Amino acid sequence: MEYHSYFRWIIFTIFLGAGHFIFSQESPPSSPEEYEKLYSSNIKKSRINGVYIPKDIHEAIIEIKSLSPGDALEKFKNADEDFVVKRLHFGIGRWIAVNWNFSEGSRYVHFLRQLGITHEDDMIEFTLRNLHKELNSLPLEIEGLALKMKEIRKAEFEKKIVSREIIKKDTIH
Repeated sequence: MEYHSYFRWIIFTIFLGAGHFIFSQESPPSSPEEYEKLYSSNIKKSRINGVYIPKDIHEAIIEIKSLSPGDALEKFKNADEDFVVKRLHFGIGRWIAVNWNFSEGSRYVHFLRQLGITHEDDMIEFTLRNLHKELNSLPLEIEGLALKMKEIRKAEFEKKIVSREIIKKDTIH
């Protein structure tokens, strides 16, 4: 009997703590104005949710290297760049996007946007490609890669505009 009471107390305490955690989370911005206000605030912070936010690609590489096991970095270094960037996009790439606050802005996101990189997938790819170059003692590709990514996104957008399907065509008599 006493065991069940103790067990219930533990469950209650867990739910109480979890409920506080869940309901204390800030809701995402509900308007463009709120987003801009949050973004403007976030780009000035060196830490968001307790995680250090790099200010540029050089700091991003240092941070990833410091957080990663040596054997993982060695495998990353020795793999083909295209292969490893695609392979780790949803691993370390997702971690970067979430923890460096790609969706609501951070100073690293601001750095990337100033280069013309605005799509989250491109931000991840840019970071991983330059990490691979750094590990292989190759020069970083900052402006060139940013321009290439920007041009690819622009071409994809233009292709969608040109090839869009007309659903219904009305004529006025």
